[in-house]
Amino acid sequence: MRWVWVWWWAWWWAWWWEWRGPRLLPLLLLTALLLSSTTTVSAALLRPVLAHGSCEVGWFHCGNNSTFCVEQRFLCNGEEDCPDGHDELNCVPTEGDGSVIKEILNKPQRRPEELRSCSLKQVPLFCLCRIETRIHCKNARLTSVPQDIDTNVTGLLLGNNTIVLTPDSFTKYPNLTILHLQNNGLTSIPPGVFSPLTNLKKLFLGENHLWSVERSDAALQGLRSVSNLRHLDLSHDTVTQLDPILDLLPGLTSLWLNFNKVTLRGRIVSPNARTLKDLFLENNLVEELTQDSLRGFTGLEALYLRHNKIRVIHPGAFKDLDHLLDLELNFNMIHEIHRGTFLGLTSLVNLDLEGNPLVVVTSNTFQSLPHLDSLGLNAMELSSDQLVNISTDLILVNHTPIITHAHFKRFRYCGYLPHVPNCWPKTDGVSSFEHLLVRLELRVAVWVVAAATLVGNLTVLGGRVLSRDDNKILSLFIRNLAVADLLTGFYLVVVAVKDLEFRSEYHTHAYYWMSSWQCTLTGVLAMTSAEVSVLILSFMSVERWVCITWPLAAPKLSLEGAKFSLACIWCLGLTIAIIPVVYYKGQQRFYGTNGLCFPLHLDDPWVPGWLYSALVFVGLNQVGVVVILMSYTGMFCSIRRTRANTPLTLGDREFAMRFFFIVFTDCLCWTPIIILRIMALADILITPKLYAYVVVVLLPINSALNPFLYTFTTTKFRSQVRRFLTGHGICRWPPRRDSDSEATRTSFFRSATCRLTNGRELLHLHNCTSQAVEDTTVAEVSRISLLKDDSVKAETKL
Repeated sequence: MRWVWVWWWAWWWAWWWEWRGPRLLPLLLLTALLLSSTTTVSAALLRPVLAHGSCEVGWFHCGNNSTFCVEQRFLCNGEEDCPDGHDELNCVPTEGDGSVIKEILNKPQRRPEELRSCSLKQVPLFCLCRIETRIHCKNARLTSVPQDIDTNVTGLLLGNNTIVLTPDSFTKYPNLTILHLQNNGLTSIPPGVFSPLTNLKKLFLGENHLWSVERSDAALQGLRSVSNLRHLDLSHDTVTQLDPILDLLPGLTSLWLNFNKVTLRGRIVSPNARTLKDLFLENNLVEELTQDSLRGFTGLEALYLRHNKIRVIHPGAFKDLDHLLDLELNFNMIHEIHRGTFLGLTSLVNLDLEGNPLVVVTSNTFQSLPHLDSLGLNAMELSSDQLVNISTDLILVNHTPIITHAHFKRFRYCGYLPHVPNCWPKTDGVSSFEHLLVRLELRVAVWVVAAATLVGNLTVLGGRVLSRDDNKILSLFIRNLAVADLLTGFYLVVVAVKDLEFRSEYHTHAYYWMSSWQCTLTGVLAMTSAEVSVLILSFMSVERWVCITWPLAAPKLSLEGAKFSLACIWCLGLTIAIIPVVYYKGQQRFYGTNGLCFPLHLDDPWVPGWLYSALVFVGLNQVGVVVILMSYTGMFCSIRRTRANTPLTLGDREFAMRFFFIVFTDCLCWTPIIILRIMALADILITPKLYAYVVVVLLPINSALNPFLYTFTTTKFRSQVRRFLTGHGICRWPPRRDSDSEATRTSFFRSATCRLTNGRELLHLHNCTSQAVEDTTVAEVSRISLLKDDSVKAETKL
């Protein structure tokens, strides 16, 4: 509750300084807003188990015998929240890993001194010895296998050379178990070259030119002499068929053919296919999986088909793969999966479909996978029908989930799998499984900021309507600015009300809320408010700069011209907000990327509509900020030059402070947002927690502060409040001259000065009495008009 007290004290001091030091009022309010937006990390809350021993929906046991439950978003988040750390166990599914992956993961960790240790007595000067008996000769410009190496060597890494193999290349090294010959420009393997290597288990021949249609068998005949080979890598070649390779190696268990030209069409099935356990076919030319595509691989445990061109999976394509544990189909072109797609995969544990443009997911699609534990559907937009079918298939009776790990593109999709312990992403930076606004400080801040915005702008509107303003044009602009800022307050109220409505059960409403027209309307409201506010401030800044810099030469803005300009601004702002609604009509709506319905897109900068969002926030709004900054800088310089030629002191300090706060709050609001948007587009990681604070606290700063900067801190407003309170006997102040009329030399206030005709006309000065001016130049008239009253401070123009 620290920040609540900060708010209270800030408001109290602001009220006191309203009368004693009005220059500090914006600073105090701004400080309170910044303090209230301090990001804190919410600790996990543990709840006791229910009376019958289970946990609430969205909560999971802290261990099998634990009496506590932890919320879904705290499982596998990298921090131990349960007393025994059980929430961070089994976060990575390992049951479905193939033999190669298990070998890599179980590889012992070696200390640096162990990696550099060597027990070989003979090592060439251009090579390095590692892990006792391995020799590294990569990029050594070798043209043949070195023959001056200790015969006890067990590993030779000879990649990135131009070695030519001969029948006696490895005669001296019978203990070799690992041999790397990548990128040596090999075009063939001589028969018998590997005959001495009876212990060879792993052979790496990638990035060579060993395969061609005319001489594929002849080029690889040398592999027949490797009787005990288990692992073969032929990646980055032009291999089109895998069965001829299997015919040469009857004991092969792992085959890597990534970045080749395999199609799996027209196979002549090798009898050795049944011994293969791991098959890597990433980045090949596979376009469909038929019943013959994978025939014969009865012992296969891991199949990797990422980044192919698979469009169709025919029923029965996996019928022989009843031992398959891991199936990777990432980033293909699969549009439909149905009940017969995965028939035969009775042992499958991991299924990854990331990046496929799925359009149809029928019911009962996953019910043929009884042992499925992990499902990857990342980088995919899913409709509500697809999500319902998926969740129905993956939840058994009594709400028992089939899987324990699920990966989606959107946090809201996890709401369809409330019984899955580890569902990613854990949050969109705004919401959790239970709540629209995940943190307590956000829930309070949205009400506080909304109240400040509504009260401030409603007060401005009421005051401007009830008071008889001598400057209708200025009042018109201020009222329109207040209306634009008022929309931000209404937007925050909608978010706050929805947070209350969805409290503790947000997962059941998330998808429908973000894809609803109500969310879209809320987003249009916020976008219109932001853009109209920026456009009005930019217009006012430019108009004031022109009229202050050239007070007599600038054309006068009439009331009709002001109304027309404001009508154009509102039409432009509303058009900017509505265009993406009409243009982006897919499953992912422009305003439905998260529960706040605001398209800032910091958490996912490449969603549909990212370009439009970037053009608005990085393009248009950045131009607006620059225009405001340059206009006020020009005004400041012009007024300073004028004052330098006069003996009067017009409150330079207060004048400078008002300039500073007007420019500072505009920059404080939009500059961080523009920078964050650019960082997101540059793929710089931005914590998702920041998004909510930007939209709830940082973005409405201008809407909350504009009433103070443009109305409440002006001398005229304080004088009116003083007269009202004194007249009703509430408070008494010593009488002060009401020096702050809104008459200045901009076209908003042109009625306070009189025309100059031929440089010799009369001017209304002080009390508008006539005074002859014989030889008054235009420049002198401009200077005299600034000296109308030493109490008419330049700050009233702002």
